Amino acid sequence: MSSSLSKTCPCQFATPHACRYRDCCQPVHDDIASAATPEMLMRARFSAFCMGLTDFLIASWDSTTCPARESLAAPGPHWVALEVIESEHDVDTGMVRFHATFFEQGNFQQLQELSRFRHDGHHWRYIDGEARWLALDIGRNSPCPCRSGKKAKRCCAIH
Repeated sequence: MSSSLSKTCPCQFATPHACRYRDCCQPVHDDIASAATPEMLMRARFSAFCMGLTDFLIASWDSTTCPARESLAAPGPHWVALEVIESEHDVDTGMVRFHATFFEQGNFQQLQELSRFRHDGHHWRYIDGEARWLALDIGRNSPCPCRSGKKAKRCCAIH
């Protein structure tokens, strides 16, 4: 079995260790139209940021707000956890409120965003979001925010 088929999905949809990439975000990465809801697309986008899937990010972004490829391909933070707070949609528009935790420059931080999506007749696309960036106070001996059960100093804080 290949590692991509058995690895845990970065979006951690079910529980951190029960969510397999092959059953979760990989089908959306392979066929963007399989994201039936904005939440499914947002989870696949989070996983794409984790995995460096620039082509998918561009394909899932509304062309009027999509940044340049170079800015998406640049090394970014080490994303460690996603929590969807709420999501809703109708036929052509949707929103997802989420918190995404990451480790960068020796600190845990969190993006809190209310994202807007639209359906273009073929698939959902990310338009934009209202974002807040927060520094998190996670001690080295505290549980890691990735929900691994390990201490932060032995898990994501070593990146």
